[in-house]
Amino acid sequence: MAGMLLALLTAQPVAHGAAAESGADDASLLYLSSGDWARQSTPRKVALAADFMRIFCTDQRMSAASLADCLDRDKADGALFERAMACVGALSAGR
Repeated sequence: MAGMLLALLTAQPVAHGAAAESGADDASLLYLSSGDWARQSTPRKVALAADFMRIFCTDQRMSAASLADCLDRDKADGALFERAMACVGALSAGR
C-alpha cells in the first residue's frame, strides 16, 4: 500500500506538468496575431471565438462560428481583439 501511494505521489507532478504544458498551447484570441489566427483549424477558431464571446459579449445567442467567419473575412489591420470587437458589433447590428 505504501509503495502504491509513493508511486502516485511521484507521478502526480509529472501529470500536473503535462497538463500545464498542454494548457500552454491553449491561447486566447486576445493574444493571437492575425497570422496565428490564420493558422488555426476551423474547429479551433470556433472554440476561440466561443471563449472570447463568453467573456466579452452580452448577447450569448450570437454564433461563435459567425464570429470566426467574420474574422476570417476581415483582413483589416489591427489587433485581433479589436477586429473581434468590430465583428461582434457588426454581427449584433445585423440582428
